Amino acid sequence: MGCRFGAALAEAGHEVLLFDGWAEHVAAINDFGLRVTDERGTRAIPVRAAPFPAPEDPADLVIVFTKATMTASVAASCTGAIGPSTLVLTLQNGLGNIEALLPYVPRERLLAGTTTLGTELVGPGHIRALGTGETVLGALTPGPADPERIVGLLASSTISARVEDDVLAVIWAKVAFNCVMNALAAIASVPVSALALCPEFDSLAGTILDEVAAVAAAEGVRVDVDAALALMKAQFDPAASGSHLASTLQDLLAGRPTEIAHLNGAVASRASAHGLAAPANALITQLVKLLEATHSRRVTSVHS
Repeated sequence: MGCRFGAALAEAGHEVLLFDGWAEHVAAINDFGLRVTDERGTRAIPVRAAPFPAPEDPADLVIVFTKATMTASVAASCTGAIGPSTLVLTLQNGLGNIEALLPYVPRERLLAGTTTLGTELVGPGHIRALGTGETVLGALTPGPADPERIVGLLASSTISARVEDDVLAVIWAKVAFNCVMNALAAIASVPVSALALCPEFDSLAGTILDEVAAVAAAEGVRVDVDAALALMKAQFDPAASGSHLASTLQDLLAGRPTEIAHLNGAVASRASAHGLAAPANALITQLVKLLEATHSRRVTSVHS
C-alpha cells in the first residue's frame, strides 16, 4: 500500500522516498522504477527507494503502512526522517499502531486513519492497484497536524480522501471490517467477493461484529454493526473488490506472519481486559495462527 500512495504522490510531482526492509524490492524500484499495474495497464514510475534505517533527513510527512507487527521496530528505524516539524500519518490495519508510534512522535503531530484501496504485491518493484476506495483521516488531538492539508495533498495525487473528526471510530470501523472480511477470506482461501457464496455470511459476520462492537463500546467508541455489514456486502460487487486477495490471505500464501493478533486477536485480548467474552474472534485468531504454523505442509492438490 505504501507503494500505491508513493506512486500516486510521485506522479503528481511530489518528492517521495520509499523505505522498505526487502532489499530486492528496493533494488528493483531504484533500477527499473516502481511498476504499477492497474486498469490503464503497467507503467514504471521513477521514484527513489531506500532500506532501513532512514537517513538523518527529516521529511514533511511520513506515512506508515508497515504491518502492525512491525510498527514499533520500523518507527525506531525511521527516527532520522522524523524531525521537529514532521507530521506522521498511520493508515495501517489493526489496533495498537497509534500506541506503538507515540514514543517516536508527539500526539499533536500524529494523524491516523484508514484506506479502503486494494493493492497486491506482484513481485519486487511491482504492485497491482485494484479498484477504487476512500481514505479517511483525522488528528488525534488539536495541534499542528492539519488533516485538511494532508487531504489536499492526497487529492492532488488522485487519492480520494476526507477528514473525520472522530478518527478512532473510523479505525474501529475498519477493524470491524477486517475482522470479518480479512479473516474469513483468509481461512476460506478465497477472494473477498467469493464470500458472497456463503449463505451463512450474514449470521457469521454478525456474530463477529457484535463482539467487536461490544469491545469498542467498552473503550468509548461506537461501531455501527448494520453499517459495517452493509459496507462488507458492497464489496461483493466485482467493481469494488473483484478478485482482490485480502492482506491476511496474501500473507498466508507467502508464508509470512499475519496481522491477526492486531485484528481479531486484539479484539479478543481487549475483551478479556474489559471482562467481556469474544469467543468467535478468539477462535478465528487460533485458526489463522494454525494456518500460519502449518504453511509448509499445506495440501494443494489430491491425487487419486
